[in-house]
Amino acid sequence: MARVRLDRLERWLEREREQIGLWVPIALGGGIAAWFILPHAMAWLAFCCGTLAMACIGAMLPVGGRLRRMMVGGAILACMGCLLVWGKAMLWGQPPLVRATFVQLTGDVAAIRPVPAQAMVRVMLRPVDAPDLPAVIRVNIADADVPAGLGEGARLRFRVRLMPPAPPSVPGGYDFAARAYFQGIGATGKALKPVEIVIPSTASPPLRAQLFGHILEQVDGPAEGIAAALATGDQGAIPEADAEAMRRSGLAHLLSISGLHVTALIGAVIFLLMRVMALSQWAALGWPLMLIAAAGGALAGIGYTLLTRAL
Repeated sequence: MARVRLDRLERWLEREREQIGLWVPIALGGGIAAWFILPHAMAWLAFCCGTLAMACIGAMLPVGGRLRRMMVGGAILACMGCLLVWGKAMLWGQPPLVRATFVQLTGDVAAIRPVPAQAMVRVMLRPVDAPDLPAVIRVNIADADVPAGLGEGARLRFRVRLMPPAPPSVPGGYDFAARAYFQGIGATGKALKPVEIVIPSTASPPLRAQLFGHILEQVDGPAEGIAAALATGDQGAIPEADAEAMRRSGLAHLLSISGLHVTALIGAVIFLLMRVMALSQWAALGWPLMLIAAAGGALAGIGYTLLTRAL
């Protein structure tokens, strides 16, 4: 009886063989979801051991069957998903500040992000000589309070009321606390003036920041924020009214750098390279134009992804 059911299942999987690949992200996502659902490290370890045990059971099924390959591959992918998010949490995860506190903070600037739409600058700081504070803190500084010499590598001193990253305001809402955990942000706050520069920055702004500023200088009107977001992925210059209009129209996803933007860029680069190289008869007849254009498109896609931090 068991043999008959197994044969029936194998025939069904054979009919659905073109759809089997769609289960790969489901298996990987199942392992990631297990890490979030299970309460502690021992439970995560038990899940990984259970998936590997399932892979071993699948390996004992008849060789060559699709069920065998699905069980082994799916269990290993689920284990990998749990290990991936577990490893990311260990490498970048930052426990939040226990409770709100008011401190005189001295910290080194790790990154800067201008937010013109809100008339402020968002600064990532590493506190100096403050063992009770998280390793990385995000602080907002009003444009009027930004001191000269602010940049990556600068050391600042100011007063600030630090808060733990905010949880969702409603069930199922945006969970900044979870995002901040994986970004290594342990606390947030707004700097109070005066903001003093202890050590000025000598580093030049990153390429992404330079491109962001260049677009804002060249484009006038409300379109500047959207143009900068489409090019760099930074939505800090989009006024709230425009952002709300994009959300209500269902177009807000276009402002985030995603596969659509990267695919469009790669396609455009491949098209241009093919056209330019085809202008030369020698290249058109002697070179593998499609292979060269595809390699150029891949490099452009990788560079664009790194530039916009869309990883």
